[in-house]
Amino acid sequence: NDGSNVHIIGYGAQLIMNKQEYIDLADSEFRHGICLNSATNIRIEGLSISDTGGDGVLLTRSFRPGSSKNYCENVLIKNCRFTNNYRQGMSVTSAKDLTVLNCEFSDTKGTLPEDGIDFEPDNPAERLENILVKDCRIFNNFGNAIQLALFMMQDTSIDVSINIENTYMANNHDPSNTFDFAEIAATDNGSNGVDGFVNFKNCFIENSQWSALYASKTVESYDLNFSNCVFKDVSNDPVPLNNPIFLEVTDYFNQVPMFGGLNFTDCVIIYDEDIPFFNLFENLPTSEGLGNVTGNFFIFNPNDAGFNAGENPQGVNITYEHFDSFASAELNLSTAQMEYLENDPYISFQINLDESRNFPIAASYEYSGEATLGLDYDRGRGFSIIPAMENTVSDTISIVQDELAEGIETLIISGINDACVQFGQDGVLPLSINDILTSSSRINTAEKRRFRIHPNPAIDFFHIETSSINYEVRLFNAFGQAIKSYKNISSESLSISGLASGWYLVEITDLSNFVSEHHILLKN
Repeated sequence: NDGSNVHIIGYGAQLIMNKQEYIDLADSEFRHGICLNSATNIRIEGLSISDTGGDGVLLTRSFRPGSSKNYCENVLIKNCRFTNNYRQGMSVTSAKDLTVLNCEFSDTKGTLPEDGIDFEPDNPAERLENILVKDCRIFNNFGNAIQLALFMMQDTSIDVSINIENTYMANNHDPSNTFDFAEIAATDNGSNGVDGFVNFKNCFIENSQWSALYASKTVESYDLNFSNCVFKDVSNDPVPLNNPIFLEVTDYFNQVPMFGGLNFTDCVIIYDEDIPFFNLFENLPTSEGLGNVTGNFFIFNPNDAGFNAGENPQGVNITYEHFDSFASAELNLSTAQMEYLENDPYISFQINLDESRNFPIAASYEYSGEATLGLDYDRGRGFSIIPAMENTVSDTISIVQDELAEGIETLIISGINDACVQFGQDGVLPLSINDILTSSSRINTAEKRRFRIHPNPAIDFFHIETSSINYEVRLFNAFGQAIKSYKNISSESLSISGLASGWYLVEITDLSNFVSEHHILLKN
């Protein structure tokens, strides 16, 4: 509540609640894993949050009297996993400068809305400003992958500005959920909605029973833009109005503006049902119809593809190329470097297409080996979109320096074959990550830390190896309490005898320039 400057580091750690208790009581919605209320300068990394009685994480306004602002600001959530939570994977009601990187949102189930990510302000004074969701995976949620529930915002609200990039969505929504059956659902207040934009770029939606997109918003509210996106194997359930893209009038009883305000650039739709790829439900007595929808599509469907723009479209310019089937593309993986050190910034590799196409292609790959996803390296997005008329696209995976002596760990990146893409003989990359604590090769001394502690794990003592001559050390327990300090240190051992076994944080401060380093020490 109204806190600031907090860094929650949770690599390898889990926050777990007793979800079955909340199911049995049927009274839960607000028991969240982490709740940020008007919090500022917050960084959350590496955690796995599951089985909560509410959201995995909630960003909202402070409800304390006299709070100085009604939104969270400058928040980074990275490498976290939110799974099997009761209400949402993540809810955002009011935030500015929020960045979500390399996170997983999966298996949300319990009480509505059950989304992977829900953007849903509670009143017009709240905001969704400068938000980035990138390189994330959202799947198997009982609600939408992403819901833009902006019905409480007005044209007087601060413009929304949201970018969703390089994000994977699959198998979201369940028939038991009464909300919109779609991977992405976008709404406004129906008449004078908030201005701004929401952009989806290089996103991949696949394996869905439902629409890739449902939108019910007016032309006068925020712009909804899709570029270089692939919607593959969608709209599989043959129920009415389950088109890959479905738009709906915002009000059936009151006079409202035209609905629409969408743009699509180089988007691919692959599906089998004998239905239009673009459809709508209008109500001319209350709205003039569809307006301001533009874009170009590449449609792969064995049936006659088409679209329905309604009886009175205005500013609607949709073009598409239709193909009966998808000619399988051959892909390979490559990299200029097979061996990495833990203090290398990232792993870089390329996805190579045999010959360019005039439409984007989505290629998926998986990670295996001794190195641990989300602990030794970032939770990768697991796919890449190769843009139209290009042959190669690159992906990078950051390496996490975890302070553990682990030796060499393998990381294997393997291409996934399906009906659209086939990986050739170079479809597997066997890589290795060498721990800096156990390796003496290829270490750039400019990138070294000032201090090294050893042995680690330790039993009764540890040493500090450094070229600094003026420094002090403090030892913290797992609760953040300072329990020992060492000053006027020479070369003797630093005793930890008498301390309980477990993890400790070692803070070493170079007194010459007052720079501090933090190391994790394991006492056996």
